[in-house]
Amino acid sequence: MRAGGVWMAVAIASIGWWGCSAHVPENQRVPMDLLAVYPVQLAPHAEPLPGALAGKGEDEPEELPPEAGEAVTAQIYRVLADQATFRFVPDLTVADALPSAHSAGDDLVSRAVALGKAAEADGVIVGHVSRFRERVGTEMGAKRPASVAFDLALVDVGSGKVVWHGQFNRTQEALSSNLFDFWMFWRVGPHWFSARELAGLGVEKLFADMTRVAGK
Repeated sequence: MRAGGVWMAVAIASIGWWGCSAHVPENQRVPMDLLAVYPVQLAPHAEPLPGALAGKGEDEPEELPPEAGEAVTAQIYRVLADQATFRFVPDLTVADALPSAHSAGDDLVSRAVALGKAAEADGVIVGHVSRFRERVGTEMGAKRPASVAFDLALVDVGSGKVVWHGQFNRTQEALSSNLFDFWMFWRVGPHWFSARELAGLGVEKLFADMTRVAGK
């Protein structure tokens, strides 16, 4: 096959627009400088985020791989490392503070506030992942595409309130089926994504929205 034919064959890989949404509880920018990241939890074992958009994915919950939460958490740190809006607490510092945060209460927001205070952070990113389905196949041809769904929220440590939350819920589909997200295809190249890559695109998308309501 000629080079042009190969390019056209793999250029079908992109993502549908339908599954990304975000919500800002208050139309007001919250000043924040230092963020901490509470490790992303696995659903349905994790409690829903306050006002979150969970439940808009698949009807039946599926078994999650144990590394799903860690994979989304790692993508949050990657995005934080590539931006200049916020400083962030190192993951090892967060790990040291987690035991005290776990004893702060039964709900995720209370534990996030405790973590933020221990790490002297202004805000804490929390979240849970409800789907993390790896592609079946290779970058050049997948029998089943990657599919991920997760919620993220930003807790203001000072007020103890959730000041932003959003959801990413995507299954990669052929570009020929949906042209709207061509920029994502362009962002990572013409191939079928892994679940980690798809989650990374979701974190980038939600982070861009989060910075509309919080920052320096």
